[in-house]
Amino acid sequence: MFFKRTLDAADRVIVVNEETRDIYAKYVDREKIEVIPIGVDTEYFSYSEDRDRYNLVTVGRLTERKGYFDLLESMAGIVRDFPEVTLDIFGGGPLRKDLEEKVHDLGLEDVITFHGKVDQDVVRGYLQSAGLFVHPSHSESFSPVRLEAMSTGCPIVATDVIGADEMIRDGVDGFVVPTESPAELRDAMIQILGNKLLATEMGKSARSRVESSYSWETVGESYLEVYSTLLFER
Repeated sequence: MFFKRTLDAADRVIVVNEETRDIYAKYVDREKIEVIPIGVDTEYFSYSEDRDRYNLVTVGRLTERKGYFDLLESMAGIVRDFPEVTLDIFGGGPLRKDLEEKVHDLGLEDVITFHGKVDQDVVRGYLQSAGLFVHPSHSESFSPVRLEAMSTGCPIVATDVIGADEMIRDGVDGFVVPTESPAELRDAMIQILGNKLLATEMGKSARSRVESSYSWETVGESYLEVYSTLLFER
């Protein structure tokens, strides 16, 4: 198999999380596999404490696997307890019309706004002022937007897709909940919305997490270490 021959020929195989390492270990010696995550520009996605605690943001392509219908179901329950809450959705995709119809059916037209695909500067501004970032995906490889939100100091609620529990310390930087569970997604969001101190502390922890493990400086040093080791071995 070409894929396996390529892996066998490599001196090192670099993957972005431990779960992917487990998958690749079926095809190549585990000792050859290094885990180095994707990084984030911590200066561009700078930290901010000035937040609208009841504004929620999500970013991603509007497709089935992104879990937006779960999020809309969650929002229907949240607005009963927090009528001032709003949700801004960024991203385009084939499900936009269906999602807008669902928003209408739920009576959430004044709560949820679809912005479509916008410049990254716009998304960054919302991440720096939002009270909560929500990532409801059913499946994901490695989504940089979670790191971008965390870098700005935004607490996060995300589903337990591949790599999520490595990136997000559950109960510290935010909450990690099961996929395809609107009720658990809602409950986690309510915990943060209802506790300003918790939201602030989670945001600080998220920023610290990114600075220590996911900044471009840290990721770059990890790559340099791998290259240096290979040169020494030769």
